[in-house]
Amino acid sequence: MEKGLGMRYPSSSRDLGGFRYRDRVSIITDILRAVRDSSGKGKRKTQIMQRANLNYDQVNKYLALLLSNGYIEAELSEIHKALIYRATNKGLDFVRFLEAENLRLI
Repeated sequence: MEKGLGMRYPSSSRDLGGFRYRDRVSIITDILRAVRDSSGKGKRKTQIMQRANLNYDQVNKYLALLLSNGYIEAELSEIHKALIYRATNKGLDFVRFLEAENLRLI
C-alpha cells in the first residue's frame, strides 16, 4: 500500500499507528446492540465481550455503568448458572435514538 493511502476512521476515533480507538458512546452502543440482538434471551458476559470486542476489564466497567444507569438488567440464568444481560426499554430507546440520528460512528 502506498504511503498516505491508509484507511480513514471517523473523527471520534483516533488512528495511532493503525490502531483504532473507539469513543465511549460507540462502545456503549455496541454493548446495547449485543444484548438487544439476542431476541429477548439476553447475553452472557463472554458473548458481550466477543460481540463488542472488549476485554474483561472493559466489559466489567461498561456493564456496571449501564446497570447503574438502568440501560441494561442482569438476571441469573438457571441453565447457564451465570448472569444474563438484557437491554431495558431505556437502553433500547437510547440505541434507537443514536441510530435515528446517525450518531453511531463506525
